[in-house]
Amino acid sequence: MAVNKQIKLHELVVPTYPLPVWYFIFHDAQFSSYVAPHWHRDIELSFTLNGSISDFRIGKRDYTTKAGQILVVNTQVIHCVDPPKNNINKSISIIFPFDYVENFYPNISHQEIDINDPEKLNADQKLAYSELQGLLSRFYWLGLSHETFKDLEMQQIVDQVLLLLLSHFTKEKPTENQIGQRKVYVINRLQYITKYVNNHYQEQISLGDLAKRCNVSKEYLSRFFKKEMEITVDTYINNVRAQYAHNELRNSNHSLKEVALNNGFSGVRTMNRAFEKLYNKTASQFKREFKNK
Repeated sequence: MAVNKQIKLHELVVPTYPLPVWYFIFHDAQFSSYVAPHWHRDIELSFTLNGSISDFRIGKRDYTTKAGQILVVNTQVIHCVDPPKNNINKSISIIFPFDYVENFYPNISHQEIDINDPEKLNADQKLAYSELQGLLSRFYWLGLSHETFKDLEMQQIVDQVLLLLLSHFTKEKPTENQIGQRKVYVINRLQYITKYVNNHYQEQISLGDLAKRCNVSKEYLSRFFKKEMEITVDTYINNVRAQYAHNELRNSNHSLKEVALNNGFSGVRTMNRAFEKLYNKTASQFKREFKNK
């Protein structure tokens, strides 16, 4: 059974008790949800134990993972995930709170973890990469087990993984001058919009509202968001609402109408359309299928 924790789409990430990190285990057919573009201050690690993730976008780059691959999303980088095309997948996500990392390693405030291109690693890094693969595989199976001391061992693994990442794979971040002022401005604006939507998805949000908050025209914001995120503002808003509605359908006995209204949709029909675009099935179909499992 997968760990029953909702995927957080906004800046606040709550650790999985009693560990100091948040984690989620994707186990075979349970990996079925699209994760809309989002960001957080913390550092996220993804490890594919078996199968693949068909499209993991980090910043402007797309990755297709394979068994054994490790990806890291550095702080405040926008990312999203498409589900795999098959139902056989074993992977984990671990999110290290930024403050937790910084307490042990203050240099992280001006560094980033560079591990996403294993073919570019040197000999020492390749050895550390292999050690990480073993530790993360053990973490995965511990997360599914009922061993008496699983939490203690998982805590030990968390610290070992963090030590390897920081001691072997960190490098200096580009300065603002190196990234360019426009790049900084783009990141800041996207982070503001995505954070606002994730914090207010239950309310009525329009392109006009967001444009006013960003002090730009609706036309400009529409072009800007589509260019940077490759989806429209309306699609992004509906994706976020559909993800929260998907979680509510799995974890409550609420009616379709209640779920729709709880998550910012005007009604069941609108929610069904959003689900069909995101999950290739309506919310009504999902509710029936989940109930019959």
